[in-house]
Amino acid sequence: MKHPQYTRYALRPELPTGAQPVAEWPPDTAVTGAAPVRPEAFDDWSGAAAYVPTPDGQELDYNHPAAVAAILALQPAGWQEEDGGRTLVFWLEDGAEARPEVAAGLRRLGGFGRLEVARERPGWEDAWRRFHKPHVIGRLYVRPPWYPVRDDLLDIAVEAGLAFGTGGHASTRECLELIQTIEPASLLDLGSGSGVVSFAALRLGFAPVTGIDIDPVAVHAAAGNAAMNGLAPTFLVGDATDPAYPLPEAEVVVANIALRPILRLAERWRPAGRAGTAPPAELLLSGLLVEQAEEALAAFPAFSETTRADDGTWLTLHLTRRA
Repeated sequence: MKHPQYTRYALRPELPTGAQPVAEWPPDTAVTGAAPVRPEAFDDWSGAAAYVPTPDGQELDYNHPAAVAAILALQPAGWQEEDGGRTLVFWLEDGAEARPEVAAGLRRLGGFGRLEVARERPGWEDAWRRFHKPHVIGRLYVRPPWYPVRDDLLDIAVEAGLAFGTGGHASTRECLELIQTIEPASLLDLGSGSGVVSFAALRLGFAPVTGIDIDPVAVHAAAGNAAMNGLAPTFLVGDATDPAYPLPEAEVVVANIALRPILRLAERWRPAGRAGTAPPAELLLSGLLVEQAEEALAAFPAFSETTRADDGTWLTLHLTRRA
């Protein structure tokens, strides 16, 4: 069986965050014989490692969100950030650039800055896979699918793809740690990404489990991961912070998003919020920076803090609804 060959693209955006790309491929685009990728030590194989505060200081985003969106539109075989998010690396199968829609997407990416192109050496996929390691988080074993199952732990396989959430990022790990301290019940996973929290909830006995993400690419990836795990949560595309969105009720809600959407979410459970949306009994708020704790807590006066987890930078709060 002939294995596909891949081309590696490395984009170093030069325009300010949010700037619009130009229509034409810039004349200084480099085609080089770059060596195979050497991933950084930070083990987050979701492509979501380098978040930075946006100008409003409340929401988090990639260093170059418009460039990331343009890369994801190409549906690459894989992608990651390097140099703290200053370089975006992605892979396409050889020959993909001949398709008109891919060629147009590469021209758009060239407008962000210098785009280097190199044919990958045979076997690079194996080196890339060796970098992506499984994570033991309490009773859970979150692994890439090429690692074997461990019989002594609850197994979750997550493909390294286009959706955030593989157990490598601190906010995901903290959610997976704290969910194990909550009595299983119905659960709503907001910002579900790859679906890893939903899968963990099902393995731990929560039911029914519903995941909601604003990104249809993430929901598609989560559905594929669900099939691989033999699990059947419900995944929906939508903005859970929008008062017009019909948010399902659940006893437990996990919201691994950022401060600004968390504050919008809080409005749904205030007395003046959307009629018919009852607040959960247990709430995990994640995707927060440690310095945002008090602002997040103040937005949920009907809840009291049970515990928190943080790694010095990223924070997850466990709140319980007051009697």
